[in-house]
Amino acid sequence: MTKKIIILLITFGLFFSSCEDPFDFGSDGRVTYDEIFSDYQLTGKYLATAYSYFPYYGASSAGGTFLASFTDEAQDAQDVVPGSNSLRYYEGNMSSANNLIKGSLYDNMFKGIRTCNVFLANVDDVPTFTVQEHRGQWKAEAYLLRAYYYLQLIKRYGPVPIFKEVLPLDYDFSTMERPSFYENVQAIIADCDAALAQPELLYRQVDGLQDGFMTRGVAYAIKSQAILFAASPLWNDGNDHWNEAAEITKEAVDALEGAGFGLFNPASVSISGMYSKYQEYFLTQPENVEFPSEEKETILGKTRMTLWSNYGLPVVPDVTKAGISPSQELVDAYETIDGVPVLDPEMPYLDDDHLQPNYNSENTLYDPENPYANRDPRLFSTVYCNGNFHNLSNNTIPVETYVGGSSQISDNSNLYTRTGYYLRKFIHYDSKNNSNKDGFWHDFRMAEIYLNFAEANFYANGAATPEALAAVNLIRSRAGMPDLPSGISASEFEARLRNERRIELAFEEHRYYDLRRWEIQGDYEGVVTGMKITKNGEDFDYDRIVVQKRNVTDEKYLMWPIPLTEQNKYNALGIDFQNYGW
Repeated sequence: MTKKIIILLITFGLFFSSCEDPFDFGSDGRVTYDEIFSDYQLTGKYLATAYSYFPYYGASSAGGTFLASFTDEAQDAQDVVPGSNSLRYYEGNMSSANNLIKGSLYDNMFKGIRTCNVFLANVDDVPTFTVQEHRGQWKAEAYLLRAYYYLQLIKRYGPVPIFKEVLPLDYDFSTMERPSFYENVQAIIADCDAALAQPELLYRQVDGLQDGFMTRGVAYAIKSQAILFAASPLWNDGNDHWNEAAEITKEAVDALEGAGFGLFNPASVSISGMYSKYQEYFLTQPENVEFPSEEKETILGKTRMTLWSNYGLPVVPDVTKAGISPSQELVDAYETIDGVPVLDPEMPYLDDDHLQPNYNSENTLYDPENPYANRDPRLFSTVYCNGNFHNLSNNTIPVETYVGGSSQISDNSNLYTRTGYYLRKFIHYDSKNNSNKDGFWHDFRMAEIYLNFAEANFYANGAATPEALAAVNLIRSRAGMPDLPSGISASEFEARLRNERRIELAFEEHRYYDLRRWEIQGDYEGVVTGMKITKNGEDFDYDRIVVQKRNVTDEKYLMWPIPLTEQNKYNALGIDFQNYGW
């Protein structure tokens, strides 16, 4: 069985090796659908075209940088460059004519959807498949690509028209109606179920073809995330979908665990000096085998990123800029090692500028004069703080973010941090020119699936059930953190669960959407602060500073604007599809 799967995927990989030029065009420069779908290889290449619309991720996903810079996770150090996307966004200059985060996504996702529709309308007419299993497998992948593309749209723009067939040339677009968000999610789930109905669809891709492929595992991950969004306050239209969300997210956990997925949790770290298994996970290449022994967490992974030169420390040779600067708000969110929040979970600050922290009276380990001691290991696994070392193999190249230090805070240079912190997550300390060892992007991983279930189960039951606690504590245990207490109140569990998502999934494009679907974006994104450190002899003084007040708290920032080019088309048809405020 394993040999057969590998042969299938090697064959399939041939179609994806030339996505730049997928078709051999005729002498007149054209190839017809009849010609494509009468040929096995051309059919595979057409599916490769459907894959080509996959959105950019990580450092390329938003305004040329991480999406984290557009929420309260980080400040983009490029904000010192006049006219930069991030600076214009912070000043409130985003518009339907100029989406400063990702203006091309709306058009690209619909192009991908149309390509999937064409494929699904024709794939059953292909007379002969050289590898018979490919007919069902490819059909399933097209269903999942369409579901994935729709999910990317509705997370950003809210409900969008649902097209599941190839539209005729005389289609009357004036008859279109905007569905509800839940109707969009129902269509996404239906596509996932249609894919799961194809027995040829694998849980994992193997033999080097892990990156970006639709699998049975991805189907469950899409369902889990989509229904969680549908049940959330921003999108539920006053309806209670939490019981359904609890069922679907539990189904995803059970199916994925049954297929061997789980957290990356080896007996010990294998990369010298790692702070945690969590840190090592993001530097570990997915195991392209049917049943991984250790890296069994990734559900949908992408290729190795190159971050060290554009998101690095200025003391490292050949680093060109600091990239993004993690915020003080993010650093404050990491508990002390005993599992106690540093700040009050429900009211972390006493002022609107976040300069007066509301310290948690129950925390006995946190010291404002030594703020990075005794913290959740995920802090140093994610963020460079003053006093850390860059080279963890021998504790060399100290990180000096204090004023006058080698990696000092700056308000006028994109080579230095804006907040007093640098990004460590995904970046290997031994990456350098001609030897990149940076980490991998994970669109879906098991930690998210557990947290999705915990949230849905909690809201469905109105309490922190043993099942919800177990899901969260599984993640905390991997990080070396103690369990949440079993007698935790509903209000405290809600705050701690949201915080767990914040730190576990930091810089993975979750926080931006979480704040919006919970309808609390305006409470968090109006200001970003940092830590200005001054060295006095052997001691340090720590002063919180406002780095940026952002003009992005208006309700309209809960959704992206429909692009002006599309809005004009809708207006010409007498349809108002534009989102509020744009």
